[in-house]
Amino acid sequence: MRSRRGAHAVGGGSRGVTLIELLVVLAIISILIGLLLPAVQGAREAARRSQCGNHLRQLSLAMHAYHDVHGMLPIPITNGEEPGSGRSWMGMYSIHARMLPHLEQRTLYDAINFDSGTTPFELPGGRSEPLAHERSTLEMNRTAFRTGIASFLCPSDGGPFEEAGCSYRGSTGVGPNHYAPESPDSGNGLFPVIDRVTFAGVPDGLSHTAAFSERLRGTGIPADPEPARNTFALPLMVSTADQLLTGCRVAARPLSVNFVFGGRWWFWSGLERTLYNHAQEPNGRIPDCLMSNLIGGMGQLTARSGHPGGVNVAMGDGSVRFVSEAIDRHVWRSLGTRNGRELVE
Repeated sequence: MRSRRGAHAVGGGSRGVTLIELLVVLAIISILIGLLLPAVQGAREAARRSQCGNHLRQLSLAMHAYHDVHGMLPIPITNGEEPGSGRSWMGMYSIHARMLPHLEQRTLYDAINFDSGTTPFELPGGRSEPLAHERSTLEMNRTAFRTGIASFLCPSDGGPFEEAGCSYRGSTGVGPNHYAPESPDSGNGLFPVIDRVTFAGVPDGLSHTAAFSERLRGTGIPADPEPARNTFALPLMVSTADQLLTGCRVAARPLSVNFVFGGRWWFWSGLERTLYNHAQEPNGRIPDCLMSNLIGGMGQLTARSGHPGGVNVAMGDGSVRFVSEAIDRHVWRSLGTRNGRELVE
């Protein structure tokens, strides 16, 4: 009996886990986490990219609804004249603001006074006084321009302007802007600065013409030389897309940071806030630059996103594509024109 009890006591003794075994287990867990974490992050980014594409699709469908009602596309900048004053003004209300009724935002649309010019200027020979008039317009439309719209923000764009920011922009075409009429590159997108565009005036076909894409919002930090978000000062007047790229290369110096509030307001139009162009391929390495003292801005505003490898683009027919940043520049420019008659597959 004694010998059996003794044998039982010896054979049944518990054995502790050694330090080496514990370290092996921890190493295996670390390896598994290292393998799973990128997959989880990739799945989250895929979901954000999909949501971003859905937002762009909503904008494209709203564009169609607007065209059905008005017989043309929304105009980024309109002009008019104050009766009896001899002064003309520019209506800088964005295409986003004009499409609000078709984005389930009728109440917000009704709160905007579109009859007030946002950037007035004297007729030739007069003095410009835009700031005072802009302040009165802001007061008049304070409720609207401070209202945030979730579908205007890309979940992968962690910009600072959550209040009423905008991650999505309408395409003006390939060139610097409307104010280079002698250039075949200017005003050839679906949303040229002042021209009226109809679907009948898109010979390239809506499925081959970009309507909207993404642009990362500015940092809001003065003089911050962050090339993916902020813009530099364009040092010279240009008329073609290639001249524009050259000018932006020259402009890319820290001391020439020009605009850090890009995408701050969906309410306002212009290349600074709610428009972009196709001079350079998506996420291009040449920093963007602007001559923002011109109405609507003259410059290069490239489609840029927080998605790895490219940007979402809503085409004129309502479809959405993810376009690689490695796309050929000529093909990308062809997608930006409504009337270039290029063959793009």
